[in-house]
Amino acid sequence: IDGREGGTIEMVADGPPLPPERKRMMGRILVWDPPNVLEHEWKQPIVEDGVVRYELTTDGDGTLLRFSHRGLGVRSAGGFRGGTHAFLDRLEAHLSGMELPDWTVRRLEVIGEHA
Repeated sequence: IDGREGGTIEMVADGPPLPPERKRMMGRILVWDPPNVLEHEWKQPIVEDGVVRYELTTDGDGTLLRFSHRGLGVRSAGGFRGGTHAFLDRLEAHLSGMELPDWTVRRLEVIGEHA
């Protein structure tokens, strides 16, 4: 991450069972307001271009994460649902000091829950 508005972001996820070039996400940072907001383009070969936003707000003694991924078509959004839930579940476990759930197993559980 080139941490500034107009900077760039690039990542390759560990979880999905795809070749790295298919998982590589790149984009330009649209909003950089640490520790409150990160918004960036999402350009990845397997889906339509989109915009992802992470927004943190105080919620009592904790913090609320609002996450959105705009610009996906219906089919792509449905395909991302399980994986995104799995990544967010892993984040929650990490922040709680718990063992991380397996990404693939959790993704399949979420897909089954929404079938």
